[in-house]
Amino acid sequence: MEKHQVEKIMTRHFTARRLAVSLMAALLAIGATAPAFALEQDKHEDRDGRKQRKQQVDREESSREQPQRQEPQRQERQPPQVQERQADQPRPALQQGNGRWQPERRENWDQGSREREQQRRENLDVQARQREAGMQRQAEQREDMQRRIAEQRREQAGQREADERRLADQQRERQQQADRRADGQRRDNDERMARERAQQDRRTADQRDDRRDDRNEARDDRRDDRRDWRDDRRDDRNDRISREQQQRRIDDQRRQAMEWQRRESDRRSQLEQRNRELERQRRSHQYRYQQDYYRRWLAQQSRWNASRYDYYNDPYYSTAYNYRYSYGGRWYQTNSYGRDLLQQAIRDGYREGWYAGQADRNDRWRFDYQGNYGYMDGTYGYSGYYVGRNEYRYYFQQGFERGYRDGYYRRYQYGRYDNGVAVILPAILGAILNISRY
Repeated sequence: MEKHQVEKIMTRHFTARRLAVSLMAALLAIGATAPAFALEQDKHEDRDGRKQRKQQVDREESSREQPQRQEPQRQERQPPQVQERQADQPRPALQQGNGRWQPERRENWDQGSREREQQRRENLDVQARQREAGMQRQAEQREDMQRRIAEQRREQAGQREADERRLADQQRERQQQADRRADGQRRDNDERMARERAQQDRRTADQRDDRRDDRNEARDDRRDDRRDWRDDRRDDRNDRISREQQQRRIDDQRRQAMEWQRRESDRRSQLEQRNRELERQRRSHQYRYQQDYYRRWLAQQSRWNASRYDYYNDPYYSTAYNYRYSYGGRWYQTNSYGRDLLQQAIRDGYREGWYAGQADRNDRWRFDYQGNYGYMDGTYGYSGYYVGRNEYRYYFQQGFERGYRDGYYRRYQYGRYDNGVAVILPAILGAILNISRY
């Protein structure tokens, strides 16, 4: 409705402006054509005056020539004595045009000139009066036009003032409505925030209770794990393998460790490529996390390389396999030491995935755990012993995916965040590994 009123007001202003322009154009046209009209009228009157004066002169000459034609005949009938007296008198000058002797008409000529001069003066007076009358009419028309234009301008000014007052009133009313809506929205936001705070408090209390239950459950699980570990060690001491089997296992582990060390150059080139890609994408949080991941990985590898590893004193190589697990459609065997390493792979994977998910969320990046360097590498915490690299990498990635989901969406579906450390739930760890003893 307001838009329609504004358009109507603008249309009225445009129509009044067009009318004023048309009136000014008409005045200019009349002023331009009046002198030409007066000049044309003067020319026409001059032609009429000359024509009348010529006709008058022709009539006068014809009236004078008629008696002169009859005069010779009368002279021929006069007696000889009269003709002799006339012969003695001086003859008048010969008039040009008809070849006859005529009396002078100087007085008539002066009278005709005076009449023509009088007629010309009268015509000039008439023309002057007509020009003055035309100029007066034009002046009156101009004054009338200016008066109408001034009235229209006053009307337009009054209309503009009324429109401005109306627009100001409408704007004031809209501002009042906006203020009322803002007050209503502010009250609604306050109420919503109060409800959200109450819900958050209830959620925090529930999470606190859940964490307390998880801590109790984890304490029980650790107690059970320690009991199982003591039982496993007791069983391992009672279940030894032969020297030949121990040597074959040691040889296999040495080849596996050497193969692991040769992959260092590939890992470094992959890291540099990911660094360039993150810099191009301007993902600063993910870039810092990736650098921290690789720094901690190097420190871990340096500690293991600096230590002197003794295959023959490691109980893993002298203990029989008593656990089995499967992935990728195949079954694998290991003992309690290999089992512990796979469990550690899942725990480390969850923790690194949680940090990576937090970094992508802070960068406002899309959900993409498979494109993360920690997931693609998958060897954090691996020393090259006990289990194969592919097996360790598989279980590390399983934990990484679940940690990334919790960190990216800020939830605790697969684990918890306790004392600055992300820890996977024991039930989730057991479901992922699904290892059994035989």
